[in-house]
Amino acid sequence: MHSNSNSPTPDTVFLEACDIYFQHCHNKPYGFFNAELFQQKAAKNQVPLHLRLALIATATRYSSCSQWRERKQSTIDGYARCSWELIVMSQNGLDDTDDVTVIQALALLAVIDATAGRRRGAWVKIGMAVRISQDLQLMLEPSANFSSLERAERRNLFWSLYLLDRFVCCSFQRPPAIKDSDCLLTLPTDRNSGKRESKMTLKSLLDEKNRDTSLRPGMFGISIALVSVLGRTIKCVMNTENDQEKPWHSDSEYRRIHSDLEYLKELAVNNSPVLAAPGQARPQDEMQDRDRERIAHMVLSHTLYHLSHCILSHPYLLSLKIQSLSSSDMPSPWLEETRSACLVHAGSLITVLVEAKAAGYMPVPSVYSYCILVASTIHALYLHSDDVVISHSSAEYLKTSLEYLSEISELWTNAQMMANALKSFALQCTRYSALLLRSHPLLDELTHTESAVLRSVLDYWAMMDPHNPVFEIAQKGGADGLLDLPDIGFGPGYLTPPTPCAAEGITLGVEMSQCGAAGLGELGQQKNGNSVDPDILIQWPVSIMSPMASEDGRSPRWDWDSELSAMND
Repeated sequence: MHSNSNSPTPDTVFLEACDIYFQHCHNKPYGFFNAELFQQKAAKNQVPLHLRLALIATATRYSSCSQWRERKQSTIDGYARCSWELIVMSQNGLDDTDDVTVIQALALLAVIDATAGRRRGAWVKIGMAVRISQDLQLMLEPSANFSSLERAERRNLFWSLYLLDRFVCCSFQRPPAIKDSDCLLTLPTDRNSGKRESKMTLKSLLDEKNRDTSLRPGMFGISIALVSVLGRTIKCVMNTENDQEKPWHSDSEYRRIHSDLEYLKELAVNNSPVLAAPGQARPQDEMQDRDRERIAHMVLSHTLYHLSHCILSHPYLLSLKIQSLSSSDMPSPWLEETRSACLVHAGSLITVLVEAKAAGYMPVPSVYSYCILVASTIHALYLHSDDVVISHSSAEYLKTSLEYLSEISELWTNAQMMANALKSFALQCTRYSALLLRSHPLLDELTHTESAVLRSVLDYWAMMDPHNPVFEIAQKGGADGLLDLPDIGFGPGYLTPPTPCAAEGITLGVEMSQCGAAGLGELGQQKNGNSVDPDILIQWPVSIMSPMASEDGRSPRWDWDSELSAMND
């Protein structure tokens, strides 16, 4: 922060960072702070330096200031490194006080590390934050000795840490640090929602015996419940080796998860705020911060609902789930219907995020890149369907997803990595589709490399690694029987693909049955026309930076203030 006299002072930089952070990040979805309490501490200069630096590092990503635009990542890393050094080197950094600022700083730094590909650093910081939160007993109801603002902050901080912990564990063999059974405090509520919300624990909200769709747990609480079910989904289909439970049985964990998702979806619909249609959102100055935050959690909850379904019934993961089971009692239409529903959820997930962005409700969490990737791998598998409707629909969804990832890649390094992984994966899908989309999937015919690729594109942790198998194969031009990538282009009409069968506004439920997803049958059995050639994707323009060039045509820009109010133009 040492600079010439014309540069902003450290206090000016911090206060500007606070404005940016609370506008673009707070409760979207992580509520690491209580805004009122934080403002009080900032006014009294009571925010410790390690947290000030971590917050500046986080806010820099969203800043449109010219002095940061060209060296944004190096600025982020510089502030983050100083914050981390203060925490581990300071005498008071890891003391035994009730101060939660170290947890807040560690959570912010973990997101920075994870999205920059520094996975080990992120894992360590999340682990430290969880352990310190447990040491401070944040998983229990806050003591009455704290003020009401402090109690609200500690509650939201713990549950935000819970979200972060579950997100980074969307992976094979990477168990979360926080157990559901240890979470005994009530879920956060939105006191400014205009509705009386119910105080309840995670356990009581998910209790099968006491379900009530008229409950008002609030959008934040519903998001937490859906993340809990997502964690169970990951364990059920990605981290249960040699499990002999048959997913089509009514008492299986697979069916219980499905039931929980449908219940939580109904709660989410009943609790959701009223949205404007794309291009008709209220002016930014009329949209209060609490409205944006509730909408952010609404978008998150519906995204998590579709993501859980996509993982639960992904053709590859479903094949893994049933490969060692006797299918003699499997209902004949079960596998086909499950795959059909999975394709519908994949399209709905993409629609939710793309339409939320188009309506001005900017979805910014980096985990959305992973959500888009998972959904898009499903559509990549159906590029080769002989049903022309399915093939064309999947191609459009793929290009829409690549456009979305390209646009947010200036914000998140891992979005660019996932865009490139998706392109590479889509170009290898002829063989995957032929082996997986059958009445009896042929997993044994997959090579070691092919299996590694299929696992990697569904593994959030792997997709944070710039050296994961998908990129290695792309660099080698094919391996273990994978074909070299052909050099085939496509016309300009593909650059702005429509989203097929999208309802007006943000599509929250499953609204795409008319797209031909039902009754897919075994791949290759339908002959309704010429399918889309997936090789068109090789020329899809996924740039290193956002394609939104500045007016002078030089440096790319991500002007958040303009983006958020673009619908008023």
